[in-house]
Amino acid sequence: MSSTGASRPTFATTRFREGYAVGDVDAFLDSVFTAISSGQPVPPIATAVFRPVRLQHGYDMAEVDAFLDELEAGLAG
Repeated sequence: MSSTGASRPTFATTRFREGYAVGDVDAFLDSVFTAISSGQPVPPIATAVFRPVRLQHGYDMAEVDAFLDELEAGLAG
């Protein structure tokens, strides 16, 4: 995963092991970053749920979870 400040991160992708659906994660992060940039309430990060995928491209679950934990901590403090 790579991230700089409040910019969108990039995540490693998986194919043969379970990952999060790319579209689900991207749509959620779009809503989070749109809310941040426009001063609107940020969607609840702790309750975000993404469909698991297997045998297709998905985002590495551990990287997504770690980023969301960091983001939530950064927004809380």
